[in-house]
Amino acid sequence: MTLRRAGTRRRPFSPAPVVWAAALALAAACHGAPVEPCPSPRVAGIAAEQAAPAQRPSPFDSAFRAAGAEFDVPPALLKAIGWVETRWQMVEGREEFPGAARPPAFGVMALRGTALERGAALAGVTLDAARRDPVANIRAAAALLRVYAAEAGGDWDAAAARFSGIDLPEGRASYTRDVAQAQGRAGPAAAAAACPPPNPGGAPDYAAAVWRASPNFNERPADSTGRLHVLIIHTCESNYASCWSWLVNPASQASAHYVVDEDGAEISQVVHEPDRAWHIAALYDCALNRRHDCWLNGVQSNDFTVGIEHAGFASQAAFPASQLEASAALACDVTRDRAIPRDWQHIVGHGQLQPANRTDPGPNWPWIAYVHRVQALCGEVVVDDSVQFNDASVAAAAVPAAWPASDSTPDYYGGGYRWAPTQPTATDAAVFSFQVAAPGTRTLEVRWTSGTNRSPRAAYAVIAATADTLAVVQVDQRTGGGAWHRLGAWTFPAGWQRVALRRRDASGSVVIADAVRVRQ
Repeated sequence: MTLRRAGTRRRPFSPAPVVWAAALALAAACHGAPVEPCPSPRVAGIAAEQAAPAQRPSPFDSAFRAAGAEFDVPPALLKAIGWVETRWQMVEGREEFPGAARPPAFGVMALRGTALERGAALAGVTLDAARRDPVANIRAAAALLRVYAAEAGGDWDAAAARFSGIDLPEGRASYTRDVAQAQGRAGPAAAAAACPPPNPGGAPDYAAAVWRASPNFNERPADSTGRLHVLIIHTCESNYASCWSWLVNPASQASAHYVVDEDGAEISQVVHEPDRAWHIAALYDCALNRRHDCWLNGVQSNDFTVGIEHAGFASQAAFPASQLEASAALACDVTRDRAIPRDWQHIVGHGQLQPANRTDPGPNWPWIAYVHRVQALCGEVVVDDSVQFNDASVAAAAVPAAWPASDSTPDYYGGGYRWAPTQPTATDAAVFSFQVAAPGTRTLEVRWTSGTNRSPRAAYAVIAATADTLAVVQVDQRTGGGAWHRLGAWTFPAGWQRVALRRRDASGSVVIADAVRVRQ
């Protein structure tokens, strides 16, 4: 199958362009001297204190030492592999990619499939203990590594490469470099391995990424169902090297558009955004997405989505801030250039749209903070009528109790909307507040839900932090539901500004308080 290249390479949207430029320069220099240890682009982006995790305390240090002594395995190697695999978290893996070649991983050492079974047998522990008890899990991994090293003539790098379960040679080399770096050494495998993939100009759709082409894709439908419309967030249920290696393997019959590494220091693009990656096995059902975009019901979700995989597990307790930041920058780039709305109906989790057999990115993915960060990186703040959908540091809503909450009309933003009947003597208002850090001009937009009983004169008062009313703008809410409408642009001082939707008017209609968007 021939890969189609995008016609235009977009300018990268990266929170740290200098770091990325330095990383690319390192890679380019390395290609001129391939016999030397080759620094991965990831290394340039990782803070110095993270360069040798095996030298830092972990929750399992005593277990690494004991298992190392019992099975004659370097404890630093066990600790480094645990870091690379799970960042020293006890995980209960889920299937992310279909096929028996990718069974779920368990424990600190991410043991899976036949490796889990063999390691448990060698260590004399039950399968259940090897899955769920950290000491048993580490002992099973140590027993397995001891056998792998013996079969490799004492080569611990070869043992680590085999432990990875990665078939792709480039992926194995990347994994062993990561393990060596986690121990604070270059390692013979790093010196002998090929440099990171040639990537002098960046990936085709996101120049900050590494381009690793997957054969696992096809064309999107030519009609409206093939228009990029939703961004899906995944977890790989594995480490980074294992993840991208599997997605570029023809045997996997799986792919995504991007993979973000554990630290956010490297992103792989494996499928062009205009092409159809194979990352979700579900037909779209708007009942799973707050009844939004029901016209797509029954369409295969790969047809209109972009998929971002994240190294890690749905069961992990938290996601690194650096990974979330890198992912949010990528998501901003994709949504901005593909005109995907930045809201909770168009940036969604894999498990949300495929709940029968997927849960990723899991219960600890910080959705509110993440979506707000994507918006902020794209120069906007959205204030929702629902308090729980706001980032309290920059957005707040105060809606009187006389304004009932509803979600009966499905074209709302966030978790629903508020409404109130117009009354000639009404004095209350729904107030949307937003923080401006430094004085400047902002453009304000508002939205409401569809309905023939909406007010033709819904009045929005724009109030500066100085308490000065800058304008009162009337809009006709009888048309244009479910879309953003410009109120105007004003210069605001620093501090909290307000937009107050009033309901004082002749009786007989309703006003809808849904959301306010602030653009720089």
